[in-house]
Amino acid sequence: MEPILFCLLIATGLFAGFMSGLLGVGGGFIFAPMMYFVLKTSGVAPDTAILVAFGTSLAVALPTVLTSAFGHTRKGNVVWRDAAVIGVAGIVTGYIGGTVATYMPVAVLTFLFGVMLVIGAIRMITALPSGASQSLSTSAGIGIGGTAGFFSGLLGVGGGTIVVPLLTIFGKYQMRYAVATSAAAIVFITLGGIISYLTNGILAGVNLSSYGFYLIGYVDLVEWTILAITAVPMALIGVKYASRFPDKMLRKLFVLLMVVIALDMLGVFSLVRGILGL
Repeated sequence: MEPILFCLLIATGLFAGFMSGLLGVGGGFIFAPMMYFVLKTSGVAPDTAILVAFGTSLAVALPTVLTSAFGHTRKGNVVWRDAAVIGVAGIVTGYIGGTVATYMPVAVLTFLFGVMLVIGAIRMITALPSGASQSLSTSAGIGIGGTAGFFSGLLGVGGGTIVVPLLTIFGKYQMRYAVATSAAAIVFITLGGIISYLTNGILAGVNLSSYGFYLIGYVDLVEWTILAITAVPMALIGVKYASRFPDKMLRKLFVLLMVVIALDMLGVFSLVRGILGL
């Protein structure tokens, strides 16, 4: 791996880890596109690169969001009953989503990734009045978990981009409780997707050692190590500052990140660079 790509992964881990603790997400919407870029730049075929990026993203999200959930639990912001319902429902659909991803073209996966983030961003700014309660029916929790789990496995994200908005809409959660409960739920949700990418990658016999990447299934140990080491401690720092940000500020930051990554995955930035001849 080239030194510039190594440094890029370190910076990604530091930033995504902080965002994970601050916003209650697994960091996958930052991890996945960056790893996809690193893998493609290293010469890996796009159809393989996207699956390795998604699988490794989920594997990194697990310890990162576990750290975040632990920190939020200590602050008393996690509604564990809802987190457990959402998380358990998401394990099964996460496995299904990860399996479906192995049969889909890379262009479809990147497009869906971008669309998911755009929809999530729109919902965050148009339909999320600040709530004053933290309660969710079991059926709503199962629905949220099932939806988040499927797209978590399909697109290599923890699911916070889905869980956080839905908790504020259907559970009338205050943002800080939605962030905390989402983090706890994602601990479970990511497991289904990780298992799917591990088993399907092993069955496919993927080997990228000639490119400097060492896989277990579709999970790259090199990128996982770099990102996990940098992201986990930063997640604790993010948790520390989460309660210091007003709800509106958290929402705006969340939306900004989602839109930027979405535009990149939809190819908007590449199109602009092509038009400008950059």
